[in-house]
Amino acid sequence: MRNFFDSMTPWERNDGSLHLYVVPDAALGDRLVEAQSHLQGIPDLPTMPRPWLHFTVNRLAQFDDIGQRELSRLAAALTERLVRVPAFDVELGAPQVQETAVEVVAPPTPGWDLLVNAVRDAALDTFGGTMPDSPHAPHVSLAYATGPVDSEWVAERLAGVGPLGTFRVGTVHLMSVTVRPEMGIFDFVELANWPLAH
Repeated sequence: MRNFFDSMTPWERNDGSLHLYVVPDAALGDRLVEAQSHLQGIPDLPTMPRPWLHFTVNRLAQFDDIGQRELSRLAAALTERLVRVPAFDVELGAPQVQETAVEVVAPPTPGWDLLVNAVRDAALDTFGGTMPDSPHAPHVSLAYATGPVDSEWVAERLAGVGPLGTFRVGTVHLMSVTVRPEMGIFDFVELANWPLAH
């Protein structure tokens, strides 16, 4: 494994980046933390604190200093689109050792694709221009590498961890996100949230 933060596309600044997230419920949070326990003590692989575990739906090109008028326009566009997105399930597999992070990944589903497209359409209709790519699949990062890490060692530590099972995606959150490369984590402040249709 290699340093995640050296490989990520740099942000204009490290704080205040607008993202749409899905956050784990208590039951999934427990399962994620149990999986993380197998990673404790591995140098240069700090685990994400439980309050900051998340699925990224999409990062926006904007930051949280765009002003209340623009935030309100974005919120209205999201409200209009997300009311038409039904809640859905994802099936989370066992933790995977990726090149720069340890992730719990679910296969994309029609529900996930509909959610991502709704978020992207709302942002692009509000701000125009372009926006960052969407994630490769629904996933939660358990830990980000902050230096070279032996992938085989990490995989051995995770060998006994099975699939994390079904998770119901029912709410989407607009977050102001800070990246902290020196700590190997992201943290965030919630600005708003939307329930999906039931």
